[in-house]
Amino acid sequence: MRHSSGVAAASALLITYSSTIGAAPVYPPLQLKQDIASFLAKEYSTIEHERIDISVSNLDNRLRLETCASPPIFTTQDTTGYGGNISVKATCESGKKWSVHVPAQVNIYRPTPVAQGNIARGELITGEHITSQLMNISDIRQAFLTTTSDIIGKQAKRNISRGEPFKSAALDAPTAIKRGEIIILEALAGSIKVSSAGTAMTDGRIGQTIRVRNNSSERIISGIVVRQGVVQTL
Repeated sequence: MRHSSGVAAASALLITYSSTIGAAPVYPPLQLKQDIASFLAKEYSTIEHERIDISVSNLDNRLRLETCASPPIFTTQDTTGYGGNISVKATCESGKKWSVHVPAQVNIYRPTPVAQGNIARGELITGEHITSQLMNISDIRQAFLTTTSDIIGKQAKRNISRGEPFKSAALDAPTAIKRGEIIILEALAGSIKVSSAGTAMTDGRIGQTIRVRNNSSERIISGIVVRQGVVQTL
């Protein structure tokens, strides 16, 4: 839902409409700008926030759009859902039809979990690693975690700098099983659960599928790591 380039782009607005509007009532550019701002305020109000700043680019004063018989329809292009540089398409579908793309900037500020200090690759995240900071989440270009419960217990896949939000791509589930470790194999048959001993053939994180050896049958099978030291057979 977004993209834009600021005030300079106003002169390059993409406009489509048919024939000359002539003496028909004109939709004032300033009114259109205000209507877009109101639309954006409502559009993003459902996102948790402490403050939302909205800026709509100035429209060319030479722009002449016929007043719509019904309210224009507004749509946004926003790939993250968190604002930033976006484009709003205003469309009139009654009377003399027209459409115009208007650049806008939406900045959403909210308290966000960030690193209390530098975190080294491989470290397990605890509550002591986390603090909260008011951030413009529209500037965060990657998916990030918003609650401490989703962060604690994860392992840093790379170095994380002080004040940096916890991006999903930078965290991983901790290693729950080590290669060669004796683990519990759980097999489910309806409501019946059968447990046996096995040996992990590879390291495994919670949710990963790994190969294990059943120590009784010596068969190599696959299973999903469900918790520390436990694999559920497929």
